[in-house]
Amino acid sequence: MITTVCMNPSFDKTAFVDGLTLGRVNRLEGVRVDVGGKGVNVAVVLSRLGVRCGCVGCLGERGEADFVERIARENVAFDYLRLPGEVRTNLKLVDRKTKAITEFNEQGLQMDEEQFRAFGDLLCQKAAGSEYVVFSGRLPAGCADTAYQRLLQALPRHKCVLDASGDALLHGIKERPFLIKPNLHEIEGIMKKELRTLRAIRDAALFLIGYGAQHVVVSMGRYGAVLVSGGQTLFAPALPVEASSTVGAGDAMLGGILMGLSRGESLADSFRYGVAAGAASVMTDGTQLVRKDDFDALLSKVTVRNV
Repeated sequence: MITTVCMNPSFDKTAFVDGLTLGRVNRLEGVRVDVGGKGVNVAVVLSRLGVRCGCVGCLGERGEADFVERIARENVAFDYLRLPGEVRTNLKLVDRKTKAITEFNEQGLQMDEEQFRAFGDLLCQKAAGSEYVVFSGRLPAGCADTAYQRLLQALPRHKCVLDASGDALLHGIKERPFLIKPNLHEIEGIMKKELRTLRAIRDAALFLIGYGAQHVVVSMGRYGAVLVSGGQTLFAPALPVEASSTVGAGDAMLGGILMGLSRGESLADSFRYGVAAGAASVMTDGTQLVRKDDFDALLSKVTVRNV
């Protein structure tokens, strides 16, 4: 059993336009709405890949029923703390001519200290039977950068996975999470410099391991992905697929890695699952995430080498 955490979920609305013109009226085509938020995305990917999982999150009172109905269609058990306010809506505007995606993300929910403690109690209860607990995504307004760190402290017997950025990540890795998965932009932000070579990325990952993380996966989009684990560094080039949308690809990669781990695969072999899932995700429009058939077709095509 795997539990994911999504403290600030969303409705992800994807709209398509044939050539975006700024300052003018643009006619939207093919609008679709999916449930979103990074922790929700990971849970949906796991469910589609046949892994039993649940998600623990927060929901605003407005939009609650619609969100619960939509996530139930994905066969994800969703337990949540109800908060005042509205479930946020994030708009992804896709220009079919240029393939560019412009995102407009709302701030979302607010949480005070009492509500945070209540959420921690709910998480400890619902994650009790899980081996892995995944923390990812944006925190509600009002949460300190130490929020993930405190939740990790409350789950000392679980293998915790952290996908966060900035100070929230740096505080969280002090609790020695099993795995962290920054993307290239996020790890460059921590190191405060561009990382142009695999050696530079490896050294940055080793810095984070020295800071507390046990294993580090860096997703790099079209440049592939890197796994740094102790004295081993593995590189997987990106698969040559027709990309429709990169939204959620990192979440899909994390879901694929966890699928492998849940099957008893080594971390290195689970990394292959993650690369396949990430590639399968970019083949879908908007925020549709992974189709199982695409994942199955891509898994044997993943190549991994030591660097």
